[in-house]
Amino acid sequence: MIGPHDLLKGNQKVNSILVAELFNTKHGLEELTKEEYDAAGIIDDDIEGSKEERAFRLWINSLQLEDCFVNNLYEDCRDGLVLLKTFHRVDKTCVDWTNVVKKPKNVFDKNANCDAAEDAAKKLRLMVVSGCAEDIRDGNKKGLLQIVWQLMRVHYLKIIGSKTEKDLINWVNEAASDGEPVTGFSSQGWSSGKLLIKLCAAIEPRVVNWDLVTEGQTDEDKEMNAKYAISIARKLGCAVFCVWDDIVNLNKKMILIFVCSLYDMKHNIE
Repeated sequence: MIGPHDLLKGNQKVNSILVAELFNTKHGLEELTKEEYDAAGIIDDDIEGSKEERAFRLWINSLQLEDCFVNNLYEDCRDGLVLLKTFHRVDKTCVDWTNVVKKPKNVFDKNANCDAAEDAAKKLRLMVVSGCAEDIRDGNKKGLLQIVWQLMRVHYLKIIGSKTEKDLINWVNEAASDGEPVTGFSSQGWSSGKLLIKLCAAIEPRVVNWDLVTEGQTDEDKEMNAKYAISIARKLGCAVFCVWDDIVNLNKKMILIFVCSLYDMKHNIE
């Protein structure tokens, strides 16, 4: 159980769980209708980007970085400092702080910080394209999401002992698959939500009420399974930042983070 002393001490895992639970319980977001999307001129890529932005933003805030709270990922990262602090939390050796302007006052200071963030990304061997620093400074949505996603992925894989995606898939197939094995995080086997429930049961069998689980044949059944999987994971103490439709729609990124959290919990218990 989370206590006030955990929050006051800045317990990273407890804060992650609390933020994720609050988001899952009442994220305050309503799905727009197709007509509303069309009227606003929003395309599919914008919708997906918005979902990823809120997940990545919640992840950064869960890290409890000093003097850092992100309200808008694209705007709040433009001076480079938020990303640099996040890089430092993931790997304390990748940021050269001698080149960082901690109180940027003009575009030159921001450029220096964004260059330092690009350099940190290269040290972590992230895939960065030409103009990475400019993407950060200008709040380029596609470029920034790509950087933050890779950083989040490195962080979670590091948490579970620098395992690879292949290692995780092998664990999934050993622990939970009783049918056709999954080959990756975009395999159709994830969409029913049942596989994630099985992984939760592999951690603690008593946490699952199988009377509430279906085969996930219909859209409604998939939705209920996905919501139940997230609820069970929360009860186990996992920090999960996805929402149910990330599972049903096979959002590879969010499913990967979900499985990392389950893997971490499984081996912490052991």
